Amino acid sequence: MKRLITSIFILACLSSYGQKTTYFANLKKVFIDTTNKKFIFGYDAKTFKYLNLKCSQFPKTDYWYCDNEDHEFITKLTQIYNAKITDTLEILFDPGPSDDPEFIVTKKNGKIIGRVDALEFYITEQNVIYTAGHTNNMFNKRRKFQLFQDTLLEIQQSFYYVGLKSKTISTLTLYKQKTGNEIIASIPKDYIVEVLLCDSELNDSEKLYLVRTEFGLVGWLRLKESYAYDTPIEGLRFMGD
Repeated sequence: MKRLITSIFILACLSSYGQKTTYFANLKKVFIDTTNKKFIFGYDAKTFKYLNLKCSQFPKTDYWYCDNEDHEFITKLTQIYNAKITDTLEILFDPGPSDDPEFIVTKKNGKIIGRVDALEFYITEQNVIYTAGHTNNMFNKRRKFQLFQDTLLEIQQSFYYVGLKSKTISTLTLYKQKTGNEIIASIPKDYIVEVLLCDSELNDSEKLYLVRTEFGLVGWLRLKESYAYDTPIEGLRFMGD
């Protein structure tokens, strides 16, 4: 019986392997082109109207009109108005003055409800927001939020998925636990590794990453800085300024 269950599991894995991901297939997706990057905005076409208005097209009475040089590249993507939101909210996109892109949720009077650094931004009919992107963070961080009238609340995950397949730039140590001195592996330079997860517990001085070696051992990498430009793993670095 155990062999049968194992065989079924393997076949299921093989049949799903390589299938194209189609997350948020029910949302309308548009691409925002800038000089350096492409951004994705996804929305429920039945609920929200895509505006795509540059700040120069806003009424001069609009808070985000281009009279303010900080607003000159802002695009108004959509307006939110439904049973859960009694006041009209707007979603804006700003590529940032130094390649620091962000999506902004704001009221019409300019009061900011929330802002998220991201390359991808999806909003559903229920005002649930999903974002992704390696920008102003250490890796491609996928996040989930719930939008309320005056709050953008992140739904905290136990871990952030990293999924970075890379190699070591310098030697590193993987530990058995988040704390303690027991070592699982000492990894040399130019060794193949995969960063699986980031501990999402708030910590201003240290970040913990679960790393798998090429052989298959798994342990915790401890970084003394939450946001570092140089780490022992290629691609695991703060992207921003």
